[in-house]
Amino acid sequence: MAEIHTPYSSLKKLLSLLNGFVAVSGIILVSLGIGGKYGGASLTNVLGLSSAYLLHTGNLCLVMGCIAVLLGCAGWYGATKESRGMLLFCILSMVIVLIMEVTAATVVLLFFPIVRDVALEHTFVTLRKNYRGYNEPDDYSTQWNLVMEKGLSKYFFSSL
Repeated sequence: MAEIHTPYSSLKKLLSLLNGFVAVSGIILVSLGIGGKYGGASLTNVLGLSSAYLLHTGNLCLVMGCIAVLLGCAGWYGATKESRGMLLFCILSMVIVLIMEVTAATVVLLFFPIVRDVALEHTFVTLRKNYRGYNEPDDYSTQWNLVMEKGLSKYFFSSL
């Protein structure tokens, strides 16, 4: 039997599609988090142990990706089964996540110049202290030369 095309059925399909996009973006965040978490050892080798705080970005991507996948699947289920409670839960959860993201982005943009200056100064101090030369066999010089020859994007994503 053919489905009756009403505005309600179009809205149901639109909600399913949008929740599919949320789930796919969550999967992308999870994959970025895994890449950052397990590819971060090379970053720590180059910048030193005090740059390990950058590895927390991988954990953040993993958590946010898992939340996005769960919300996408719950929203899709709520749209498919026409469950008002599930849709209300998903919408409220997404609004809370959106408010948290806007707040975090505001704080990051507010303190970005300060953090950038501190991070650059720390990186330059570490580089001056540990870099020995172009053809030196130590780990730090070899890793830094590899980054400079290949470029950052090729260096970090070469293992993927």
